[in-house]
Amino acid sequence: MIKKYIDTGRGRVYYWLNQPAVYKTTLMLTHGLTADHSLFDRQLDALNDIRIITWDMPLHGESRPYNDFSFIHAAQDMKQILDQEGIDSLVMAGQSAGGYAVQVFAHLYPHLLKGFIAIDSTPLGSHYYKRSETFWTDHYDAFAALLPYRCYCRLSANNAALHKTAREAFYESLLRLGKADMLKAVRSVYRDFKKYDEVKFQCPVLLCLGDHDQVGYVPKYNQMWSQATGYQLCIIPDAGHNSNYDNAPYFNEVIIKFINQLTAGQENGEGYGN
Repeated sequence: MIKKYIDTGRGRVYYWLNQPAVYKTTLMLTHGLTADHSLFDRQLDALNDIRIITWDMPLHGESRPYNDFSFIHAAQDMKQILDQEGIDSLVMAGQSAGGYAVQVFAHLYPHLLKGFIAIDSTPLGSHYYKRSETFWTDHYDAFAALLPYRCYCRLSANNAALHKTAREAFYESLLRLGKADMLKAVRSVYRDFKKYDEVKFQCPVLLCLGDHDQVGYVPKYNQMWSQATGYQLCIIPDAGHNSNYDNAPYFNEVIIKFINQLTAGQENGEGYGN
């Protein structure tokens, strides 16, 4: 992967991309809250006939410091990356809070997106959420601040992932982030995501959910999302909230199938049914 960056005026944002000689499409992968681009390490080799872009979302990984975070600004940063690389059509995947960034991108730039993959994410739109269910997100940073940081990292990693390798990978990304920047990221993300209405996608959508996902009400929201929209919901077996890392072989096959259907439909002039 080749490491690059953009200067946004709010901070420098880093991204990585491969350069396959021949590829079916471009796939941009956006990690979730307090993770970084390494969340997708187990996708890189398996998706070798796809041009892949990973990045550190603002306030995460190497994309620090960063001022005035919002998902609108994150979506604009994604667009700036694509403009720098000359990309005008792609599939996007977002894990957890990374899915919010993609949803806002889809609202701002619907003509660029030919497919969306939500990975243990939830929909934008306040009507999905009860006030009692969002209480913990409103106050999460206050609770997190009370814990010794290594203890917090271990608890968070064990909650997000099912298997040791996935837990250790997330634990290390949390350690790299540090407590002060973790709290800043959490405050910024949780304060912003409730400001947006539900996005009406103009492209095929696939919802992926780990069968052992125990983060908040994510399984409930995915069922609601799928039932309300008709989007396909794919359960990733033997996986937690970081399902793409927990069961990478199964997840990778799901992604390959989704992209193959997209490209086959485009070649035949057909749509892809949700």
